[in-house]
Amino acid sequence: MNHPNFIKNGGDVNNIPNTLEMAYGPLREKALSARFDAVGKIYACTATWLGDSKDGKKSYILTGAHCADWKEPTAAKGPYVGQFKDKNGKVIAEDGVYYSGPYRINPPEEMGGNGSDIAMLVLNKKADMLDSKGQPVSQPWIYDGSEEINNTVNFLGYGNWGTGDVSANGQSPQDDFAPQEGSKRAAGESVIDELFAMDYALSAPYHPNQDSKAWARLAPGDSGSAWWQHHRGFWSIVGVTKGGSMTSSHAVRVAKYAQWIKSVYPQVRTFTSMTTVDATHELKLPDLSHEAKDSSVSYTVPKQSAATGPTDADWDLGQGHSIIQLNLRDVNQGYYHQVNIRAWRDVGCAKAPMNSAVSCGQNQSSLVLKFMSEDNESLPAGHYQGVFTVSAQGWNDKAYTNTLTLHADIRITDEETSNPEPEYPNYQRGHAYKAGDIVTARNGKLYQCKGFPYTAYCGYKSAAYEPGKGVAAYLAWKALR
Repeated sequence: MNHPNFIKNGGDVNNIPNTLEMAYGPLREKALSARFDAVGKIYACTATWLGDSKDGKKSYILTGAHCADWKEPTAAKGPYVGQFKDKNGKVIAEDGVYYSGPYRINPPEEMGGNGSDIAMLVLNKKADMLDSKGQPVSQPWIYDGSEEINNTVNFLGYGNWGTGDVSANGQSPQDDFAPQEGSKRAAGESVIDELFAMDYALSAPYHPNQDSKAWARLAPGDSGSAWWQHHRGFWSIVGVTKGGSMTSSHAVRVAKYAQWIKSVYPQVRTFTSMTTVDATHELKLPDLSHEAKDSSVSYTVPKQSAATGPTDADWDLGQGHSIIQLNLRDVNQGYYHQVNIRAWRDVGCAKAPMNSAVSCGQNQSSLVLKFMSEDNESLPAGHYQGVFTVSAQGWNDKAYTNTLTLHADIRITDEETSNPEPEYPNYQRGHAYKAGDIVTARNGKLYQCKGFPYTAYCGYKSAAYEPGKGVAAYLAWKALR
């Protein structure tokens, strides 16, 4: 960490060896928080558990390629001998296979190692990943968006400790420092300020001697560690540590490898899929009670044009679920319809409405959302999309608030519309229509192209001649029904 934060945490720059451990106390405490339960260690590197196989026999670990193949790359896949340990030092998985990223072998010159040093380990599972309460750790999300730049990034790893541009013994920042008790696990922050290596790599600055948001950098031992960012209310992995310099840290950009990671581990959780409500899957969000102090969390729907729902927190199981009424646009027809989504909290012993803060001993506060056909019996077939927000509020910890941005992507079909070709084709602006041609307008009604001398108007590109909508459409089209 830099000098200002070192001093703020009780460190003495004139007595670094004897005050370093105290100054790093808050950083180690943060690194051990539930938010980062998926982070662990492999030999001399840091790594992150992404989940287990369906049969529970394999664990999938994200890390740096140079942490997996141990030497200059010679193969995209090979045997891995070693253990992955959780934050308590328990062996979670060991021995298996490594898969290097698709550009690890002979990367483009402009990309180099900074944009290609990523790997997945598929190891033999030995134990479950559990939190401090003995509950299964939730799978972390990998980020597949494009909003990393100018946002705060959290580092977390087992790398060497130090302050400013010196290490504990004042000689070299590469020298090791070991605390008297516990591991060197610690967390820090900076701001991602650059994409480079063909946009396959991230860079974050480090300001060793000035008060700054860029107050931490990575060191030997942090290789392979995940970079974490908070996007739209959720934490996800945006990078994998490659290395850096005295004034910056570098990582492989995970968004560029999201599909490759999914090809190795199909059950991986991606930011897009885990924040989108669709018509077929139940969407379960993370348990945000871990982020509040001694508190369960309730969820409400703030005032917005896109959605309405419960507005006040309560302590009541009620009917077991809430209804969020979404105002979604049919992307094919252009019209808005109300789409109802069920929302409830999984409190461990029962289902509770989303705005209920009741808990059953474990403070489980996962919000679950699901589209149910019986709640939308009058909804016509279509493809409905939109964005809405939900507010999270700690029940006892009133200081905890969070705004979650979610997407809806609902496709509805029925027997009459399951065929992608309608009885009469949809109107296409600029198409060369003939007299007598019948089209389906965006309002769902049928229109027939008029004969001479009006036929030419039917094919005009101007929106004014769009049937059922344009101000001059009556010149070209005759309404049928």
